[in-house]
Amino acid sequence: IYLIDADRNHMLGMLAAGGWRNGVEYSPDFKAIYSPETYYARGTRGRRTDVLSIYDVATLSPIDEVKIPPKRGSGATHRAYSGRSDDGRFVYVFNMTPAMSVSVIDVARRLVTAEISTDGCAMIYPSGDRSFLSLCGNGRIRQTMLNEAGEMLGSRFTDVFFDPNVDPLTEKAVRLNGDWYFVSFHGVVHKIVAVDSSVKPGSAWPLLSQQQLDAGWRPGGGQFLASHESGLLYIGMNQDGPDSHKIPGQQIWLVDVDSKTRRQVITPPSPVTHLAVSKDAEPLLAAASEGPEIYLFDALDGSVKESLTAPILGAGILQFVDAR
Repeated sequence: IYLIDADRNHMLGMLAAGGWRNGVEYSPDFKAIYSPETYYARGTRGRRTDVLSIYDVATLSPIDEVKIPPKRGSGATHRAYSGRSDDGRFVYVFNMTPAMSVSVIDVARRLVTAEISTDGCAMIYPSGDRSFLSLCGNGRIRQTMLNEAGEMLGSRFTDVFFDPNVDPLTEKAVRLNGDWYFVSFHGVVHKIVAVDSSVKPGSAWPLLSQQQLDAGWRPGGGQFLASHESGLLYIGMNQDGPDSHKIPGQQIWLVDVDSKTRRQVITPPSPVTHLAVSKDAEPLLAAASEGPEIYLFDALDGSVKESLTAPILGAGILQFVDAR
């Protein structure tokens, strides 16, 4: 894990965080990083140990760890393999054995409070202080509710709002002003309105015209969605036709969710796989290439900034710190 000051193009440090990386979580004040990690006694074999490591941000030193069920899911590089409650009390880790469940860790008390089966519903999308969402294979969203002890209080489901056999959603969702946005293989944007007390599908609209679909345009990349609180979605788009949801984006589309229209198109120097947007007063859009470069743009007007140097094999998940 590389920590980089994007404004100065300066690497601050690194964390060695086990194998098969996904994202990390952090405390709301950014004093601690919470990293779900997997280790094997013989490197790639032997007794498996999964932990949630806790690192001090000031020193990047490990200060504690919580042993978690040795089932941590890992796969394509996107953000939904873990999550954190909005108040910072709990960290959630997705498991797959292939049975699907979520480990709940109380980071204040440094213990696992529950392992909750999600019954064919995958990934983690926090929806408040005591709840999280999962994407289900039958066209619904599940919301799991917790009590103050971090134990399962109950669950609820939305009605079916998409057909996974006709136009499935990708798992690379992004949160914007409390709501979650998913994009389908064919470029339909779905808004999910969720708080601790409820979850329901909101509006849905096609990102692409029939002419654009016929021309091969589709959303694609490792984590091809990002957002900014001004109401913008950033979507990596390729022109490789059907089932190209993992193909890097040749363009980045800026979409206004209120007007449901495309505001701008950014064409990076080479295709990009992962996107992220900072939340400071002068927000940056970061877009990772397939090589050792992370392109930077002004997130509001699309102007080009100085690029960052990524690891030689290319960057994985991009995360900006939102510490206020």
